[in-house]
Amino acid sequence: MQIEDTKEIPKRTRYYQAMCDSEALNKGEVYYNLKELYIVFLCPEDIFGQGKAVYRFKNLDVDCPKIELGDLCFKNFYIFNKYRDVAEKSIREYLEYFATRNPSSPETKKIDRMVKWYQTDNETRKRYMTWQQEIDIAVDLERQRANDAEKRFFEAKDRADKAEAHASEEKARADEAEARAENAESRADRYEKMLRELGKL
Repeated sequence: MQIEDTKEIPKRTRYYQAMCDSEALNKGEVYYNLKELYIVFLCPEDIFGQGKAVYRFKNLDVDCPKIELGDLCFKNFYIFNKYRDVAEKSIREYLEYFATRNPSSPETKKIDRMVKWYQTDNETRKRYMTWQQEIDIAVDLERQRANDAEKRFFEAKDRADKAEAHASEEKARADEAEARAENAESRADRYEKMLRELGKL
């Protein structure tokens, strides 16, 4: 559940996919054993701004969307403040509970009872806060890694641009030297011709 739009939620789905996949396979295990993976976000507001209650993503070919990658990874976003627009009754009941905190089905009433119990259990609250802190730290580390990678990229690009500029300068100097050599050779040829005409050679 993501209450606040931090402008990084889509990238968090990528991070969560990597975490889940790395835990799903043992070392040396074949990729064929990867199962379907659904990453689900529950958001109060429409972070994509298209007015939909549900957004479902999967990997498709950019030039031909009919072609699916088939990696069995799906990322779904449910905008629970738009629960009235959800067709599936069971999903709508869950989203309504998240939006209103009023349980309207046996399933959501059971969740509501569990939520109230956990809220009164200090040890559970402490574990939850620790878990949330670990997630926040992991996200911050991932963001820092991305920033560092971006910084290294621009530094490498800057070095490449400087090297290219230096190479261009060296080529210009070489071309200039070649032109001077050609001019000197041309003058020598003219001087030799003149001396031959004067009978000096």
